[in-house]
Amino acid sequence: MKRKFIAGLAALLLPVWLASACMAELEVRFFSVGKADAMLITAEDGSRILIDAGTNKVGKALAQRFRKEGVDRIDLMIITHFDKDHVGGADQILEECEVARVLIPSYAKESKQHTQFVEALGRSSGTQVTEMKTKDVLELDFGEMHLGITAAHETHYGEDEENDFSLAARLTHGRTRFFFTGDAEAPRQLELLEEGDVACDVLKVPYHGRAVSCSAAFLSACAPKIAWIPDSEEEPANEALVQYLEETLGAEVYRSASDGDLTVLSDGERVWVKE
Repeated sequence: MKRKFIAGLAALLLPVWLASACMAELEVRFFSVGKADAMLITAEDGSRILIDAGTNKVGKALAQRFRKEGVDRIDLMIITHFDKDHVGGADQILEECEVARVLIPSYAKESKQHTQFVEALGRSSGTQVTEMKTKDVLELDFGEMHLGITAAHETHYGEDEENDFSLAARLTHGRTRFFFTGDAEAPRQLELLEEGDVACDVLKVPYHGRAVSCSAAFLSACAPKIAWIPDSEEEPANEALVQYLEETLGAEVYRSASDGDLTVLSDGERVWVKE
């Protein structure tokens, strides 16, 4: 009887073990570029997704880096919103790499960096551009990786509140989850909580680690094991927020201002920091 039980248990667990054993590693690189966002996801099938491209200076440095590393194609570029520290380097990437598709939020912006981005898109004849409108949801698969992107719920958040137009991306790889939040402030963070499904193993902390009214509720719902904050020495993350992540939630916190690039790997069952 005992042998039958063990054999039955093994039969139940074998598919789960095989799925984990057969799942290739996913790599997510968080570039240390000061108070700016730039992250490159490489799926197990070789697909590459770039989320934001930092400032103009960052874009030049990334383009040079990609050239040295042989990164000549981006399958998907997501520009979460049009602030210069997210879109500023996008034109450089479009000129350096073949970019198959670009996702952008739907709102008006007047800036030199946005204009350069739009002009570069115009020169990239093979690039498909998708503008995500209010409450749009897009689901994409890259091999064994699933990416869900959601747009802001409102068309207006007040003057100088474009951070809340940030596109948010949820990445699932087997049982592991990554959450990329752009510069979501309180209104957008509340929207994301309303959408649900925010629990994650790895969190790109929104708004460069600045505290907003719902930060504790949002971070608690995410409950990440690893948190990345793109801050700078001149504009550091809120120390109380960092302390909450580390001491209350038990997260490993990495910061652009002090830790350099961060590379996180997933095998579908667990996530870990690449040394």
